[in-house]
Amino acid sequence: MSILQSKRRRAISSRPATGAWVAAATLLGTLALGVGSGRAALFRLRAECQSRGAVVTLGDVAEISAADAQQADALAAIELFPAPPAPRQRFVRVREIQDLLLLRGVNLAEHQFSGSSQVTVLSQAAPTEAKPERPLSSSAAKTANRRVVERVVQYLRENVSADTAWVVQVELDPGHARLVADPGRTISITGGAPPWTGPQHFEVTVNAPEGAERFPLDAQVEISPAVVVAARSLPQGTVIRAADVELQRGVPQDQRAGGLSSVDEVVGKETARTIPKGKALQKEAIRWPLLVRRGDVVTVYARNSGICVRTLGRAHDNGSLGELVAVESLADRSTYFARVSSVREVEVYARSARADRVDISGLPQAVNVRQPAAGGEAAQQGGGLIPSTTADR
Repeated sequence: MSILQSKRRRAISSRPATGAWVAAATLLGTLALGVGSGRAALFRLRAECQSRGAVVTLGDVAEISAADAQQADALAAIELFPAPPAPRQRFVRVREIQDLLLLRGVNLAEHQFSGSSQVTVLSQAAPTEAKPERPLSSSAAKTANRRVVERVVQYLRENVSADTAWVVQVELDPGHARLVADPGRTISITGGAPPWTGPQHFEVTVNAPEGAERFPLDAQVEISPAVVVAARSLPQGTVIRAADVELQRGVPQDQRAGGLSSVDEVVGKETARTIPKGKALQKEAIRWPLLVRRGDVVTVYARNSGICVRTLGRAHDNGSLGELVAVESLADRSTYFARVSSVREVEVYARSARADRVDISGLPQAVNVRQPAAGGEAAQQGGGLIPSTTADR
């Protein structure tokens, strides 16, 4: 009895194993049939993935290969489970994925699985906001304008006149300035029309690795006038000679403003500051030579019709011919203004219109009083300089 019972128990215990083997064989056969049917898909599971939305899909956790592209897209869109909240993550085994697919009505016998046996699902990626472009710096904007101006000038020299000193002014908007500011991008110019000066319309082509971009360009084109520039370095106080300066075209606009166009305007005058070689002479940079310097003892002539009073004073300012300087009386230290007339000489005019009624008691103490001859110096002066006997400066 014991032998028969043991054989029966072994036979019974072997039945489930045999059934499992038969089921596995049947599944493999079915999969093999599915592969050959043309509707089979291969799911290659990833070791790690990140959800692209609030719900994890089959396309997030696996790479799907199928002969039918529409079938692959439909399988990839199957939703599996919600994405884990940040900063958490979720571990999903292949068996869980298969169970979820079965619940969605997917026939697993038609498809195959490969790749990782477990997928780590990361939390949903936070949406990234597009960072606003940083504003173009002033130096970069100037560089962009300079590059375009240089290219337009080159275009005019090559196509219109190589000997003309072209002056071009442009104003780029920030988008176009950003486009041309990169020195690695080449710029080409077309357009323009005779007479080639005044408002001109060009087209700019910017060649970049990602392709060529074009935009219209409005420019103001002029021919640079000749201005006086220093032929050598002129230190402050230099009396300018004809050999010290020359006329030159093509001077930058910032130097042309206030510049001089005739050599005769500057010869004989004195530099008020040092002027480097090649620098345009500005009106405020030159003056007539100083005839009176601060601290000089000067001769003061007080003139009126028929009367000339001479005295001495001390200059409080530097002055060239015709300039007003403050003068302090050596007698009573009162201060008044006088016009420079010669070397260490200044003159003032009294208010009275008639010589026989001039009151000179308020004038500085006279060193010498003389009556000029008719038609002489007093007759030739035109009057008009108002004397100052106050100490206000």
